[in-house]
Amino acid sequence: MLNIKGRLNKNGEIVFSKGKTLEGKTQYEEQTSQKPSGINIELLVTIDVNSLISGIDGFVWATKNICQAEIICNALKVQKIEVEIVNVELEKNSLYLIKVNREENIKEVIDFIQNDGGGLRLKPDWNYPEGERNQSFEQWINE
Repeated sequence: MLNIKGRLNKNGEIVFSKGKTLEGKTQYEEQTSQKPSGINIELLVTIDVNSLISGIDGFVWATKNICQAEIICNALKVQKIEVEIVNVELEKNSLYLIKVNREENIKEVIDFIQNDGGGLRLKPDWNYPEGERNQSFEQWINE
């Protein structure tokens, strides 16, 4: 879950801490045609982490560990699969997403990373307690 804070400005936009804006309308504004400003806004955003690595938009894996992302990408590149690492900042933490660039490779890559007996057989980081290393990745590395 992400907790994002911002402030409503006089143009009716929510301005977040890094200067990013989100246009929004309030019921008050619709009823009175006045735009409130200076109001603190707090958003709680929940991400369905399992759908995050389901191949939507090419994303097949996510980890908090850049080394893990690089090793997985290199294992895929050896197989001539075009992949890239996309770094997403979530609050003050980085999440490294592995993105497959060719749609026809997505299912094959998901199977290789998560399911295939001859593949990596990894479990996502969020299967482990906060701060604990990904044991499935450690096991694969040490085989």
